[in-house]
Amino acid sequence: MRNILKLLLFAIVLFASAITDVIAREKKPFIGLSAHAVRNAWEDLYVKAFDWYAEDIGVVTTWSEAGYDASLQITQAKRLIDMGIDGLIISPWNVEGLRVAMDYAKEKGVPVITTNTAVNHSYPLMHVGYGAKRGAKELGEKIVEYLKNEVEPIGEVRGTVLELSSGLGTSEEIMRGGGFHEVIDKYKGIKVITEVAHSSREQAKIKTLNILRSGVKIDAIFAQNGSMALGACSALKSYKGINPKDVYIATVDAFPDILEEIEAGYIDIALDQPPAFYNPIALHYMCEYIKKGDSALPRIGETITADQLTIGIGNKHLGVDPWKKPVWAPAEIKHMTEYSEEIENDYLWFETNAVFVTKENCKSPLLWGNFLLPGW
Repeated sequence: MRNILKLLLFAIVLFASAITDVIAREKKPFIGLSAHAVRNAWEDLYVKAFDWYAEDIGVVTTWSEAGYDASLQITQAKRLIDMGIDGLIISPWNVEGLRVAMDYAKEKGVPVITTNTAVNHSYPLMHVGYGAKRGAKELGEKIVEYLKNEVEPIGEVRGTVLELSSGLGTSEEIMRGGGFHEVIDKYKGIKVITEVAHSSREQAKIKTLNILRSGVKIDAIFAQNGSMALGACSALKSYKGINPKDVYIATVDAFPDILEEIEAGYIDIALDQPPAFYNPIALHYMCEYIKKGDSALPRIGETITADQLTIGIGNKHLGVDPWKKPVWAPAEIKHMTEYSEEIENDYLWFETNAVFVTKENCKSPLLWGNFLLPGW
C-alpha cells in the first residue's frame, strides 16, 4: 500500500509539473507602453497601433500617457514595471530625465525598447524610429533653399526665421531643434527667433502674434511639431496686413489638420513619420527577445526589409489594414550614438524611413494622416 501511495504521489507531482510547463509555454507576454502624450492624431495612432497589433498577435498589454510631463512619465513607467510587465516600450519625453526610469527598469530586470523619442542611457535594447535630427536638418535645408530663392536679392541666404520650440531638455528640442540649428546656424544672414511654446497650439499662436505685433517681418517658421505649426498658421491668418501664404512653414508631423493646411497652401512642408509601425515593430522584437534573448535582435550594419519583417496579419482596424503598405522599410540598423550628439550611451537604432509631404503628395493614401481616426 505504501509503495502504491508513493507511486500515486510521484504521478501527481509529474502531472503538476507537466501542467506548469504547459502554462509557462502558453503564458502570453505582458508588455507595457509609456507614451509621452496623446494630444494629437499622430500620438493617438501611435498608441492605437500598439493596442491593435498586440491584439492581433495575442499579447497582453497596458499603457499610460504623461501629457508632456517628464516627472509624471517617470512615475507612470515605474508603476508599469511594478505591475509585473515582461517588457517596457517607451517614448521618453526628456532625453536625460527619463534615465531615472531606465535605472528602475534595469534594477527590476525589465527589458526596454524606446520608440519615436530616445533616451541617453545604455540600458534600452533598441530604439525604433526615424532620425528626428536628420529630418529636422532636411527641413532646415528646405528653409535655406526657400530663403535663397524668395528673399531679395535672389541668391543670398538671409531672412528671419521663427523657431517654435517644445522647451529646454525635451526630446523635440534636442533632436529636432538640434538638427535645424545644425543647418541654419551656418548662415550669418539668417536671424533665428526662438520661442518656447511647450508643444501647445494656443501658445504657438500667441507667441507668433507677439512677434508679428512687435513689427518683425517673419520670412519662415520652423515648428518642432505639428501642433505648434497649426498655432503659427492660425496667427498668420488672423494678423491683418500680411499674406499668410508668404511665410514659409516647415514642420515635423503630418497629421490630418496639417495635411489640410498643406493642401490649402498655408503650410509648405511636413515630415511624415510612420507611427502605425513604431510600436508594432517594437512589440515584435520585444516578444522575440523575451523568448530567445539577444539572438532575437538585429545586428549593427544590417538592413531590414519588408520581406524579412512582416508587420500585420491582414486584420482591419477601423475598416483599414494599417500595415498593408510597409512605409517603414527599409530600415538600417545603426549605433544609437549616430542618432544625435546628445546620445552618448550606445544601443541599437532601428532607423525607419519617412516621407516629406508637400502639396504634390498630401492626398496620398500612403500617408498615415489620411487614416481617419475618430475625434480628430
